Amino acid sequence: MRRGQKGSRPGVATIVTTAIMLTTVAIMGSGVVVWGHSNIFQSEGTIATSFSNNVNQINENPIIEKIWFCKIQSNCPGKPVPAVNITLNNQGNIGLNVTQIQFITSTKTIQFHYGNQTILSQRTGSILIPFAYSSNVLTTIQVTTARGTTISTQALPP
Repeated sequence: MRRGQKGSRPGVATIVTTAIMLTTVAIMGSGVVVWGHSNIFQSEGTIATSFSNNVNQINENPIIEKIWFCKIQSNCPGKPVPAVNITLNNQGNIGLNVTQIQFITSTKTIQFHYGNQTILSQRTGSILIPFAYSSNVLTTIQVTTARGTTISTQALPP
């Protein structure tokens, strides 16, 4: 056996190479696990929110009960303003928020936006809207909730 020759310690390079490879694999594996974990939880949150919104939208059940075309008192005494009173009944299991009401005629569409008109479950709510309606012109009335449920009816002002 020869001493003093280069490479007289067989296996040291193999041990060092194996240690470097194991460390690299451990670091890369940990990174992949952390990345996958964060993606799964982000997707899980999105799916849970979407599921909740869709189920809640199914549980909404607003019904337009009555439409009254009337005149209300304005800031100017003696000058009544035309208006529409809409009565909604919430037959659903959860409360709803009315966010928009549209009046659609053959010549125009007018939208009224609301921040938060709440109608609780199994309750009735009334919304009074100043609207310059035209007599004997068929008007479609669409009510939209915060969850995207839209109901509509048609009425003929007097």
